[in-house]
Amino acid sequence: LGIVGQNGAGKTTLVRHFNGIFQPEQGEVEIGDWSTTGRDIAELAARVGYVFQNPDEQLFARTVAGDVSFGPRNLGFAPDRVAELVEKSLERVGLAGEADTHPYHISLSERKRVALASVLAMDTPVVVLDEPTTGQDARGVATIQKIVEELTEEGRTVVAITHDMEFAARHFGRIVVL
Repeated sequence: LGIVGQNGAGKTTLVRHFNGIFQPEQGEVEIGDWSTTGRDIAELAARVGYVFQNPDEQLFARTVAGDVSFGPRNLGFAPDRVAELVEKSLERVGLAGEADTHPYHISLSERKRVALASVLAMDTPVVVLDEPTTGQDARGVATIQKIVEELTEEGRTVVAITHDMEFAARHFGRIVVL
């Protein structure tokens, strides 16, 4: 699902309800067969992975691998599975060689892909991407497009907020305009 609309239309506010960052003042938000009401962020994080528009709001560890491993470790995955998911996720985003690098020693576009890898490593059935192509060069955009296609083929739900109409039109069968 692609979500498009003008700045200030409520796109990010909407998706932040999916994983409990925001709670509705009235009504109900359902993710599949679950209501988000009464569930905490940790519980919802196992179902909905959210990649922030600004990776600097999401990254905090001293290494790229530390950031990518944070989610699966906190979801209680076994150490072997965490290591496997971290390696696979960094390969998917084209940053396998940066595992031991401090996130602030790489470019903004690479940090955005580290944030994406951190959500991929959580192996959630729903992945929300907030402006995933912003600041990416052609190779970065191609990487993100490939990941969206792979996630869809795996049967996972992908929701993307974007101003990139070409990206939205090519990769999402449904578009919501706010």
